[in-house]
Amino acid sequence: MVDCGDFGTTVSEAQKTKVTFLLRGMAALHYDAINLGEKDLQYGSEFLTEMRNDHQLPFVSANVYKYGSEELFADPYVIKEVDGTRVGIFGVVSKPTNPRMVGEKQGLEIRDPITAAQSVVAELADKCDVVIALSHLGFEKSKSFAQELPGLDFVVSGHGWNLSREPSMIGSTCVMQPGSKGKYLGQIDFEVARGDVNVVSGKAVSLNRKIADDITLAGLVKEFDAVSAGDKSGTH
Repeated sequence: MVDCGDFGTTVSEAQKTKVTFLLRGMAALHYDAINLGEKDLQYGSEFLTEMRNDHQLPFVSANVYKYGSEELFADPYVIKEVDGTRVGIFGVVSKPTNPRMVGEKQGLEIRDPITAAQSVVAELADKCDVVIALSHLGFEKSKSFAQELPGLDFVVSGHGWNLSREPSMIGSTCVMQPGSKGKYLGQIDFEVARGDVNVVSGKAVSLNRKIADDITLAGLVKEFDAVSAGDKSGTH
């Protein structure tokens, strides 16, 4: 399971509390990779580092750097082995329209996503059988991104409201954006045979009331509701 980023919205204390619970939930679900969106970077390197370390969160980003340095904030990619198939997953994010969202105050900076992706894809080509990009660029730019980067097998797109009911093929690259706000889960089934990656099927799964609650996450929601109620009443 992967996420393209923007688990937060604003930097208010209420939102920061919500993000803390969201990240705890993502840790409980054992995500394979979590890309960082520009709204996530608003919370700053200190908060994100604390969350990553406390909950062993697999943040990835190939173009987010510690401010004023040549050091990436997170791992550029992860490699997962599934039934003998090596899958490389990396993330990129576009620069925000509001420059105050990311900068010296947050201890972070965003550099060119295309340049970063070219370097990572070249590196993963020799290490992996499948290469997946988590693109926090928006759906249209993600499709252009797929055209510019030969060697990509999949682009999972975020940033914006677009919902792909099924994946799009841009050349040999499969691109999908499963909506926003956690309402849908994008599912792509594929097979790897003799070095070729073939998409079998893809769909957006609605996370509605028909799907039973996970006990652990339901308990986390209950805890969040109690904390939120306490904040609203002025108690702790």
